Amino acid sequence: MLKQMVKKEEPKRAPTEREISMAARATIELFENGAIAKTKERLWEVEAEGNKESVRYWRLLLEEVTRLHKGRHKY
Repeated sequence: MLKQMVKKEEPKRAPTEREISMAARATIELFENGAIAKTKERLWEVEAEGNKESVRYWRLLLEEVTRLHKGRHKY
């Protein structure tokens, strides 16, 4: 019965730009200058696990965190 319930879940989808943007801003708020390092660290963990969808999400998040972080430090 449980397997049938799992199969009926929503189909997996790619994260939206808004979701990535919000997660990136929250990551920067939480980790400040360590946001890029923490995101890279999690990406490496996810890559080791081998889940392609998670890897894609964390790569997108790292890209956005890096972009936002660099933008904060320009004069």
